Amino acid sequence: MKRVLLMIMLIILLFSITACSNNKDITYVGVNAEILEISNVIKGIVVKGLDNNSILGEECYVNCEGPDVYFIYVDNTSSEVADIQFEDLVVGDKITVDVKSVENKYALTSRVQLLTQRK
Repeated sequence: MKRVLLMIMLIILLFSITACSNNKDITYVGVNAEILEISNVIKGIVVKGLDNNSILGEECYVNCEGPDVYFIYVDNTSSEVADIQFEDLVVGDKITVDVKSVENKYALTSRVQLLTQRK
């Protein structure tokens, strides 16, 4: 009986170790940032992270070129969600952006949400 219990505990331990392995596909959802520069030529933005210890740092280029990248705006008054275009973004806008990782001050995104309220 003790062997069975010991084997079950060993299997649980091994399962726990493999379940907590280092996964590099972590997506950081909703990273707050401010737009510093906009590049229409290569469809990207330079942003500054707004949160303490933000993965974006003081300056990071976010590539918005992919066909699966979408842009949204939520009106805080009416709670209506609207699709917007890259061209609707303006320097100084506050945004929240989803990024997989930041390497050499460069990130890819799948979603950009405009936080700055428009009338």
